[in-house]
Amino acid sequence: MPALGAVATAGALLAGLALTGRLDRIPLLSPALADTLEALGAGALVGSWLPGGRLSAAARGPGLPRRLTRTLPVVAGSAAALTGVGAVLLRVTGTVTDPYPLSFALWAGLLLAAAIGVPFALPGPGAVRRGLAGAAVPLTLAGAVLLVNDEYGVWPTLGDLLGHTGMVDASSVAGRAASHRGVLVAADPPALRSHFRHRPGSVYLPAAYFTAARADLPVIIMLAGTPGSPIQWPTSGGAVRTADAYATAHRGRAPVLLFVDQNGSDTDDTECVDGPQGNAETFLTADVPAYVRQTLGIRSDPDRWAVAGFSEGGTCALDLTLGHPTLFRHLVDLGGDAQPALGGPAHTLAALFGGSVAARDAHLPTRLLAGHRYPGVTAWFGVGIGDPDRIPVAHRLASLAGAAGIDSRELTVPGGHNWQFVTIAFAQLMPALCGQLGLS
Repeated sequence: MPALGAVATAGALLAGLALTGRLDRIPLLSPALADTLEALGAGALVGSWLPGGRLSAAARGPGLPRRLTRTLPVVAGSAAALTGVGAVLLRVTGTVTDPYPLSFALWAGLLLAAAIGVPFALPGPGAVRRGLAGAAVPLTLAGAVLLVNDEYGVWPTLGDLLGHTGMVDASSVAGRAASHRGVLVAADPPALRSHFRHRPGSVYLPAAYFTAARADLPVIIMLAGTPGSPIQWPTSGGAVRTADAYATAHRGRAPVLLFVDQNGSDTDDTECVDGPQGNAETFLTADVPAYVRQTLGIRSDPDRWAVAGFSEGGTCALDLTLGHPTLFRHLVDLGGDAQPALGGPAHTLAALFGGSVAARDAHLPTRLLAGHRYPGVTAWFGVGIGDPDRIPVAHRLASLAGAAGIDSRELTVPGGHNWQFVTIAFAQLMPALCGQLGLS
């Protein structure tokens, strides 16, 4: 019992340090850490099935303990069956439409095995064995979460996982120009025109924002994908770090980065169009620009305004710029699709456009690029080396954009369809993009 008390005390101390932000910089993108936690969870589960924490006399002979030989097939079979059923249901219900690594099924199976296996260990005697059983599930869960995180890069640090965004109160940011470092503050554009139900976002204000240059600063509206949230760009995508690095080298001058919500929840997907899920396009093209002008005090100038996005957000960046070149003349499409889509064509037509063929056609990039010229517009099409299905998509869109008079550039960097790729790509294109936006 004293040992358990010491463990509990140490756990409480670590939790306190984590919640106060003192452990925020601990990196979480570590496959070795994730694999270690998974192995510890599996080991704890198997250890909990051994009688009294050691082999009984009957089990000291050749072969495995009878408890293990009886329990393991039941647990493994049940976990495999539930994993398979779950995967089928996610596809059939449309909850999951994108392809996921096969390793996800293995991690889910290990977590289910831990949960199923615990009841086999708890009824018997032995505090150590019960402790191992109790530790198996949280260890396996932590390992599974970190393995998924390694794939997508959602939480680079412990602080990101705990929601410690570095956002400060707007009333405390005056006089920041001397530091050359910007600040991240809350931003919630009112949906006065669109009445779109959205989540609050945030805005990065460079040091130059707190000078007389405020009104003429460039603005980049930044959109995450789905599943996702507005805070992922400054945390998972390192956008604030990238902007600060640029500002430090340019006397505090950098674009204002506005992180807004185009979906309304982590799992909704509007593709930034007005439709059955709400007036997302009107929110982004009327309400958000009004907020930039009236609340942030920055004048509207399409030559200095851009839209940047990842995944669904990248598709949005392309569609919004092509549809509204009098608002935005610069776009960054990182890992976007060829066109707005939500499953198959029939479901897309109904779920995104309410059955309107005209509305769908008005948002097809290929039609827009074939039927219009876009002088003065610039475009970046970025994709990760580990995202082979989207490489030809980016190449085709870049070619079509160039044929329509757009200054179109392609960018291929390490990474897959994940935030690791986004972080690298945005940092690489930032200097050239800022030049296009009128900064130097």
